[in-house]
Amino acid sequence: MGRERTRKGKHLLFYPACCIALLLGLWGCTHFQEKWGGEWRLARAETLLAEGKYEESIREAKEVLRLYPRSLGDKALFRMGLIYAYPRNPDQDYERSLKCFQRVIKEYPQSKLKDQAKAWACVLREIMDKERKIGELKGKNSRLEKTLKKEKEKVKELQSQAEKLKDQLLRLKEIDLGIEEKKGREKDG
Repeated sequence: MGRERTRKGKHLLFYPACCIALLLGLWGCTHFQEKWGGEWRLARAETLLAEGKYEESIREAKEVLRLYPRSLGDKALFRMGLIYAYPRNPDQDYERSLKCFQRVIKEYPQSKLKDQAKAWACVLREIMDKERKIGELKGKNSRLEKTLKKEKEKVKELQSQAEKLKDQLLRLKEIDLGIEEKKGREKDG
């Protein structure tokens, strides 16, 4: 019959498969650790925002963007956009906020936050447009108030002149009546 098999090739594919599994496991752990660390920083940025520490919150979100641009960049930019637009933020800046949301839309087209970023960008454009119109109307109102003040001063001046002219007219009438009385006495006398 033939020779007995030695089974030397039995584990031939087992060892490379284990090496690949080990490498994938290590890569997965580092990826998980990276994502977890970034998520923790984003949660910290949220906490700082709630505490009213807006600059620190922005710094934390910027750090997440710098360290994890691929995995958490969209979330960091979105968070920064919210912080810049936050009503209680004393350094509120709609321009910066809009830029953050536009970056989410442009740089992360597959992001789950893309639609929300589009909505925020639309709202911010509307707000900025309304603020610009309000500024224009305030300027126009200020000019009209100045014109009104000048016109009121002119009216007062004209009223004063009218009073003076009335007084002069009354004096002229008195003088005229006095002259007529003298003429009437001279004729009688």
